[in-house]
Amino acid sequence: MQIDFVVWGMGGAVATTMIVTLLKTLFPDVIKDRSAVIAAVVTGFVLAGLSYGAQITPAVETVLQIVGAGLLAGLSACGIYSVTKKR
Repeated sequence: MQIDFVVWGMGGAVATTMIVTLLKTLFPDVIKDRSAVIAAVVTGFVLAGLSYGAQITPAVETVLQIVGAGLLAGLSACGIYSVTKKR
């Protein structure tokens, strides 16, 4: 049995990083050092569950694609998630 952890057309690790970066930006006083690790693990579990649910129910897959594309585009546009080095 092979499990592919792909969310919104990208690896689950990338999606998890994107969401944890957003959470750290929105809640800097709450999500620090150790709590960032907990947030990353919880986010990974949630995304894995949603990814599994999308394989079972096509409606979930459609919703995830729409929400994920919007989230990725929005975070990239505002600079929270970027592959370039900040100067």
